[in-house]
Amino acid sequence: MQSWKALRAVAVQLLALAGAVSSDTTSPPNQFGLIGPSSVMLFLNGFHFISGHLDQILHANYHCSIMSADFIQCAVYVPGTNPARLAGVEYIISGPAFEKYEVTSGLLVEPGMSGNVDKEVMKLLVNTHGKTFHTWRYASKNNSIPLGIPEIVNGYTANGQLDDTYVGNRDEIFGLNHTAIRENRSDIVAPPVVDGADSWKRGFV
Repeated sequence: MQSWKALRAVAVQLLALAGAVSSDTTSPPNQFGLIGPSSVMLFLNGFHFISGHLDQILHANYHCSIMSADFIQCAVYVPGTNPARLAGVEYIISGPAFEKYEVTSGLLVEPGMSGNVDKEVMKLLVNTHGKTFHTWRYASKNNSIPLGIPEIVNGYTANGQLDDTYVGNRDEIFGLNHTAIRENRSDIVAPPVVDGADSWKRGFV
C-alpha cells in the first residue's frame, strides 16, 4: 500500500492538472478559493448524522486545505444556502480507516472531478479518520443564528443507514451518479476499522 505522503503527492498533482487546486501561492484563486499555507484546496460533498441519531441527516459541502502530509482541515458549509452558512469544522488525519465506508460507498464525492482524479484522491482519504463538529445544531438548523453548544457528527459506515433519496437528490444537484462512482472505486483497498472507531455504535455519543 502506498504511503499517505506518496498518495498526497499524486492527488495534488492530479488535482492541479484537473484545475481543482493550485500549489502555487502566486496563482490567482480558483473557483473554490485558496486557503492554508500550501494553498492546496479540495472541494468535497457528503453526508453526516448527529452522533447517536442516524435519522438526523446533514448534507455538507467541505472546503478543505491540505495543510501537511498528515493533516487536512475543512470548513463545513450547508449546501444551497445563500450566503453560504458555515455549519462546522472537520479535521482529517492520516491513519486507520475511519473514512472507509464514505469512500467505498460513493457517499463522499468531488463534484466536477473526473473518475481518475477522484480515485487517486479517494485512495488517500480511505486511509484517514475525521473528527467533525457542527456548531450549527441540528435542532436550530432553521434559526437565523447558531444557538446552543456544538454537536459531534459522524459519517455513515454501512449500507442501509442513509436513505437513497438523499443521495439521489445530491446526484441531481451536482450531475453525479453515485452508483457509477462506487463502481469506479471498487478496487480501492480499504483497511480494517481499528479499535476505538465508530464509538457511536457502542453508545458513546
